[in-house]
Amino acid sequence: MPFAIYLIKVTPGKEKEIKEKLLNEMNFVEVHVVTGPFDVIGKIHIPLTRRALIGLKEELERIENIIAVKYLEARD
Repeated sequence: MPFAIYLIKVTPGKEKEIKEKLLNEMNFVEVHVVTGPFDVIGKIHIPLTRRALIGLKEELERIENIIAVKYLEARD
């Protein structure tokens, strides 16, 4: 099944809160708190259409404490 990886920058100290939200409310299958230019990375099964990918990006950007979002399309 196709999936995407979302790279998320969050407000400092809110990494675990965002991780739990993505796992419990957004149907991400994997979420990890990381170091570097992004704070959280998440894997989600999603149709690899521009509309679906951008739609989820925009939905994530509306979540409080999320500062920036980028995504990568993955074909397994």
